[in-house]
Amino acid sequence: MIRTVSDLLSSILREELPKLDKAPVKHAPTIGDMYEGLSFEVLNRALPSGLGLRVVSGFARDSRGNLSGQLDCMVVRGEGEKLPYTDSYVWHVKDIIAVIEVKKNLHSAELRDAFAQLNTVSAIEHSYYQGADEELDDPHRSVAPSVRTFAEMTGKVAWGPQGAVTLPFEEKALLDVLVLEQVSAVRVVLGMHGFKSELAFRSSIVDYLERIVGNEGFGPASFPQLVISGGYSLVKANGRPFMTPLVDGWWPFYFSTPENPLRLLLEFIWTRLDELYGFHYDIWGDDLETEAGRGLLSFRAVRLNGRIGWEAMVSDVDGEKLNGMPVSRQWSPEFIRLEEFVLLERLRKERVVRFDDPGLLAWLDSRGVDFDSVCSRLLETRLVALSEHGLELIAKQCGLALLPTGEYVAAENSTGRLNRWVTRRFEESSERT
Repeated sequence: MIRTVSDLLSSILREELPKLDKAPVKHAPTIGDMYEGLSFEVLNRALPSGLGLRVVSGFARDSRGNLSGQLDCMVVRGEGEKLPYTDSYVWHVKDIIAVIEVKKNLHSAELRDAFAQLNTVSAIEHSYYQGADEELDDPHRSVAPSVRTFAEMTGKVAWGPQGAVTLPFEEKALLDVLVLEQVSAVRVVLGMHGFKSELAFRSSIVDYLERIVGNEGFGPASFPQLVISGGYSLVKANGRPFMTPLVDGWWPFYFSTPENPLRLLLEFIWTRLDELYGFHYDIWGDDLETEAGRGLLSFRAVRLNGRIGWEAMVSDVDGEKLNGMPVSRQWSPEFIRLEEFVLLERLRKERVVRFDDPGLLAWLDSRGVDFDSVCSRLLETRLVALSEHGLELIAKQCGLALLPTGEYVAAENSTGRLNRWVTRRFEESSERT
């Protein structure tokens, strides 16, 4: 379904954008209103019905009355305050699903302006969610999605039976950002037109980074989840929905792609809505093709000269190498051995397998397999993570299958993705025979 909707939205843009581009108007505010109006149309069509969601423009506020800058588009729930004699609203940050800054053309100057505008929302959110004024509007709200993303990224469990696990400074900083990303509004910069090449787009972000590095409060949360410049996008891998594991302690958190930008927009907004309301997995479609992002920025938390902050690293690639990278790849489950299959089956029943389980250790020894090597291979699946005493299942729904070839596979199956992959595999096998 997500591909169908994104294709529909893309067709709307292809049809309507030329009309706006040819409009005989030179008045800048009016031009801005036209492109914002088109964005409203696209967003309204992108939202599932029956949830009471709206698209408005105006300002974000916190419980103390602090306001953001004026925002082009906000996807909101609940009730806001309409400003007299205008079409603008003031909306509490807790009820804002997404914020979109719209630009006719997105180049370096507009990019910096959009970042600054969206960061006025971030400043209010950070103060609200980290302060004592937070209103528990949703008593059932859980940070479990962030804890699971942290486990997928690090291979470590951050929450045990007794509560939060003591983490090293660097990992605690990462978890804090992931939680903030989960509860905050999805921030998007939508440039209808923009850079002529993906390489130029990436360079503009690096230039922006060099301008602000060292600023107070600067870090991964300072970057929007999605930046669209015409046919290219910059995407944040914060686990909702895109996730990348740590590499030598670095978080590869920003990547570029020429993938359909409206599908990426839907992925971010629908993931947030799914965590709030719960969707049937059919909404994601077959989901057997995934984005192959081209890494751009990595971050890690550091202590330096008595100060705490974030260190950034740029993945520098030339245009030829960039153009040679794949845009997408076919999804596949993890191919595992019998020993991992047995442990995962046990984890599905008991959630935890202890390191000192004598029966398990004896069985593995009888097969000439070392327990540590089995653990290492299971951690690579991102279905399990290390706890204090053993391995813990972190997948929402761990799917397992035995193929006709005798091979064992495992994957997260909460959306039915593994089921669809196995069905397609059997169909292809039948066609060959």
